[in-house]
Amino acid sequence: MRIGTSLSVLLLLIYSPRPTAAQFNPASPQSVRQDELKPTGRGWVKRDSSTPEQALDSTLLTLKEVRTWQNHLSQGLAHVMMRFAEDSDRPPWPVVVSFTDKLTRELIGKQPNIAQTTAMRECIVEVMRRTGTSNAGLASRLQQALFGIGIDSSKTLLVVRDFIAVREAIQGPDDSPLVRPTPLINPR
Repeated sequence: MRIGTSLSVLLLLIYSPRPTAAQFNPASPQSVRQDELKPTGRGWVKRDSSTPEQALDSTLLTLKEVRTWQNHLSQGLAHVMMRFAEDSDRPPWPVVVSFTDKLTRELIGKQPNIAQTTAMRECIVEVMRRTGTSNAGLASRLQQALFGIGIDSSKTLLVVRDFIAVREAIQGPDDSPLVRPTPLINPR
């Protein structure tokens, strides 16, 4: 019985339609996955289209599990984030992946409450869009959510630094704390 189930899953994987090459090429504007793999009963996997919001919620929920693959989740989160960006405002792929690597590394196995998950979700959606929110204000909201989850300050700062880099790639370095204004000098 067990061999038959394994064989069925293997055959499903072999004969399932393959995604196009553009879906795996991060440099391509169409590099965003349109389908998400979902586990179903008895180990079967089905593809189903989802909105970017649904895909983000699913990814954030998966992070709660201790036995998840960090690299897989990081790549998935990066793809989901790119779905939120406008075609003309897409940040460089390595910048997004650097942020998602650090974020997923810190969040795997944590148990954020609904308010913390919602705050993270809102920050992730907003970081990928041009809005009136300042970079520092948005980064501060993410930082507070991460502190609330229990991530220590040094690791939070690393995540927030990469979060600001994503935001600056989209919106520019408007008021980022990484750029300090020069003080005015009084002429005599």
